[in-house]
Amino acid sequence: MSRKIKSWVSRNAFHILAFLIPFFVVVVAFICQGMWPFGDRGIAIIDSYHQYVPFLSELQYKWRHFDSLFYSWNGGLGMNFWAVIAYYLASPLNLLLLVFPKSMVMECFSLIVFIKIGLSGLSFSYFLKKRFHHEGIELTVFGCCYALSSFSIGYSWNIMWLDCIVLFPLVMLGIYRLCRNGRGWLYGISLALCIFINYYIAFMICIFSCIDFLMEIVCVRHVSMKKKICRIFKFAGYSLIAGGFGAVMLIPTASALMASQSAKSSFPSSIKFYRDFFELLCQHFTAIEPTDLSGNFNLYCGVAVLLLIPVYLANKRIRIQDKIFHIAVAAFLLISLNTNYLTYIWHGFHFPNDLPGRYSFIYIFMLLTMAYEGFRGLNRCPRWLPAVSAEIWMLVLAGCWWFDLVDLESYTWVINCVAVWIYGLLLTCVLLWKNKKRKLKVLLLGIMLVEACGYGIFGLCHNGTVDRKDYYSDQKAVWTLKSEIEEREADNFYRVELEERRGRDDVTWHNIPGMSLFSSTVNAGVDHLAKRLGFFAVTNKYSYQGATPETDAFFNIKYLMSNQKSDTVRTFEWMSEADGKNLYINHCALGLGFMVSDNILNWDYEKTNPFDVINQMVMASTDSEEKPFRYFGIPDPSAEGCDLTTDTWADWSYTSTDNGEEEITYTYVSDKEQDFYFYFKAAHCVSVRVAYLENKKTYSDEDGHIVHVGQLSEGDEVTLTFKLDKDYSSGTIKLIAAEHSMDTFYNIFNTLSEQKWDIDRATSTKLHGSVDVQKAGMLFTSIPYDEGWHIRVDGQDTEPEKIGDAFIGISLSGGTHEIEMSYCPKGFKSGLCITVVCGILLILTGFIEKKRCQDVYNRKKYKISGTEV
Repeated sequence: MSRKIKSWVSRNAFHILAFLIPFFVVVVAFICQGMWPFGDRGIAIIDSYHQYVPFLSELQYKWRHFDSLFYSWNGGLGMNFWAVIAYYLASPLNLLLLVFPKSMVMECFSLIVFIKIGLSGLSFSYFLKKRFHHEGIELTVFGCCYALSSFSIGYSWNIMWLDCIVLFPLVMLGIYRLCRNGRGWLYGISLALCIFINYYIAFMICIFSCIDFLMEIVCVRHVSMKKKICRIFKFAGYSLIAGGFGAVMLIPTASALMASQSAKSSFPSSIKFYRDFFELLCQHFTAIEPTDLSGNFNLYCGVAVLLLIPVYLANKRIRIQDKIFHIAVAAFLLISLNTNYLTYIWHGFHFPNDLPGRYSFIYIFMLLTMAYEGFRGLNRCPRWLPAVSAEIWMLVLAGCWWFDLVDLESYTWVINCVAVWIYGLLLTCVLLWKNKKRKLKVLLLGIMLVEACGYGIFGLCHNGTVDRKDYYSDQKAVWTLKSEIEEREADNFYRVELEERRGRDDVTWHNIPGMSLFSSTVNAGVDHLAKRLGFFAVTNKYSYQGATPETDAFFNIKYLMSNQKSDTVRTFEWMSEADGKNLYINHCALGLGFMVSDNILNWDYEKTNPFDVINQMVMASTDSEEKPFRYFGIPDPSAEGCDLTTDTWADWSYTSTDNGEEEITYTYVSDKEQDFYFYFKAAHCVSVRVAYLENKKTYSDEDGHIVHVGQLSEGDEVTLTFKLDKDYSSGTIKLIAAEHSMDTFYNIFNTLSEQKWDIDRATSTKLHGSVDVQKAGMLFTSIPYDEGWHIRVDGQDTEPEKIGDAFIGISLSGGTHEIEMSYCPKGFKSGLCITVVCGILLILTGFIEKKRCQDVYNRKKYKISGTEV
């Protein structure tokens, strides 16, 4: 190692350790749980399993195939991929995907998580050094406390948020510098990166930046009012430039979000408090399981912090004004976390689904900053204060345990009582034994570091892991079958789906064009229509479960992959097999576009009976009275462990009567040969078991979907058993049975297949083809309606219609028409121009600020040298 490198390492040793310690703590925690290659486990849990890893896979696929980042057919019937990038994939660390093979995308995800948590410790230690102009091992310890807080550990799998957690201390340091000496470039560039990389967390940082700036500008000393006003304008200018730098992400994504479920959120009508006071207090202690999906707020950042904040408040060298502002802001943040009004605003005027307190990292930052200043001024507080603080916290813990105010594990109470006692003792000893002060401080910091690392391992072990082997199990088979499809189809447009679902975004994970999608940017119209058509669909997600011959035809699902082998699956015929995965082809897929009647615009799709919705879709498309489904009710069921009430022919309510096995059973005996389907929606049911002859299958989606039982003969019996959730005392069940007519379906297919859009060129963002229209009507496309699509018919710009509030329709007259569609996210071009301009402004202001600083330095040096008289 060269002398320069040794010197650099020596100067930055505390920051390097602040990176390495959290990094290796996280690695060790997952190795202990059998992370690959030390076992068959992966760290991608919850949404990272269903969304983030598949999206990383799609990003890698696009980069390697030089495909457009604007749009993807690999999920959701087509999706605005630029909006997905803006929310999930804009981190520069994702470039690591270029050096990882497809078979190790989950491992790339893991490495990125490790690096980001390590960088969090580094950035906070850097903030402390520059903010307080201090050097020492405490930089490392407090950096680790930030990186291994319950927020970082509990939400570590939300990989797209972690970049902003890394950048946040730099934003705060930038505000400090701007208020103190007028240098705002660090604030501008760090906030710009936050907004560009993840606008969602950046929104919360922007709100707090305004609060922090007001606090800093009021508290700053030795700065004239004139300069303060000037710096207020500088803050506003840098904020606008930072926001403008993210315009290429913000403007197109804002348009996409207006078409998502997020646009439907409304301000709460009445105030609500989530947790009581003692629950909030106890969330600051260690050995409490972090919230990884639902539960209490993640507030832990070290037990010692609770004793150091009173020390901070007792420090007479810190102005009372500063202490009042810092405590008031911290209290406001805590109240915000616990109040629905403020939570709604902090979360971007939207209530999040699970993951409460997504801005608690700001509160943790405030606590650690005050605690660090308290630690540095430890000698300036009364000797009795640590002991009294420890005693008060011991009483709080004892009271919460004795009166059962908070539900925690027994070991949690013991560990925290011991921790409070040890920290109280050590802090008191530091004040009493001045000759051993240094050693005692090192011991104190050592215990804080052990506690932070221990909590990191404890929390990550609580979060758990997933089966990596299962995640990759069908990758080779799917890619083999996909290659077969690509060779067969050449440049034709087609869609593929998976009969068995492992994750919500399986088609995106495998980079195949399909229907299923789970994303915060999902098209709300398609989501809603999918539910009405009988697919599994809830907020921000819908999947292929619930398909029928009609939806397969209309949505152009031409191929199906399944683990089960049979001659046919609905209208699909068996085609080939690879490693236990079977490929089926659907000769009844209608293509990406086909002509239907103008009556499709009057389609009544808001009915709660999906069989009726499908019937209405068919009749509106063909101007006929043919209905493929004949739906009917099933006789009253038998109930065990609950009372049952019949509401309508298709709806029942139940109330539990005991705590045993609670089940509701429906039995249907076929009175003829028929193709049998049913639809269910069962609130507060654990599962639905379907038994037919020797076939048994269980569904666990209480939100329900259409199920194809199969071909029944006269006298065949189908048993549906709903197992109720013991956590609920009541619920409802909707159950509709239906007989499907394949003859009617084939009549419909023959009619609609006569006027299909013949596509001769298809890419991610361009479609070109022609259609021979025999009768004026509407070209139905199964392309989600998005204002980013530009349509030209016979060379003339054409405005699309919206079919079912979900799909693009094009009104066409009789004759042969050439249709071309191209896609660019709405607002991208204007956003790009603003981003470029603001990027140039950031570079220019950086050079100007650097030059001014150099001029000031030279003038000071000139005066000190004595040259100037």
